[in-house]
Amino acid sequence: SAPQSFADTEKFGSGHLSLRRSSEFTPDEPSPFLQELVHKFSLLNAVALATLRNDVDGAPSPLTGFNPGSPWPAVDPVKIPNAEKEYSNGACSEFFLYILGIDRTTLARTQYNASRPLGVYGGVSDAEIKQLQAARGPWAKVNLCSMWLNEFVVREHLAGSLGKVGPPIISRLFQFLSDGMSGYNQARKI
Repeated sequence: SAPQSFADTEKFGSGHLSLRRSSEFTPDEPSPFLQELVHKFSLLNAVALATLRNDVDGAPSPLTGFNPGSPWPAVDPVKIPNAEKEYSNGACSEFFLYILGIDRTTLARTQYNASRPLGVYGGVSDAEIKQLQAARGPWAKVNLCSMWLNEFVVREHLAGSLGKVGPPIISRLFQFLSDGMSGYNQARKI
């Protein structure tokens, strides 16, 4: 049967869980609960940023797995391959195009964004990708990730994985999540 909480489970990058005793964890290894919580937060963050970047519909997903300790992708435009810099028209003309709001075509912006993938701690499982692809529109994708995070916290709180955390602390967590979603919705209006 499925475990009641993350206290005795191990999360793998593919989204599968396996039973494991709490005593088998080393002090340097974060608990599976914390790993899953960080995964859900990083997934929500990556999906929100991806929807704010306005990639072309049907473009490859900018979500990738992030392995702690690995180097971040290059952000210096000089280090980006030439194929991804095709939008560049020179410094002066680029400035005027930017002022007029026509600095990049939709395709050029998507290529530029593709060179900057958004890392998700623990990777993105096939089930998560399938459900995100089925969601209609950017708001639905972000709200789906937010719902996963809220549901995870509620389930783990009820199972006792959070320890003796009082209801006011849990309600404050939901308030911060709500404030973040409100900020995202304000950013979508721009």
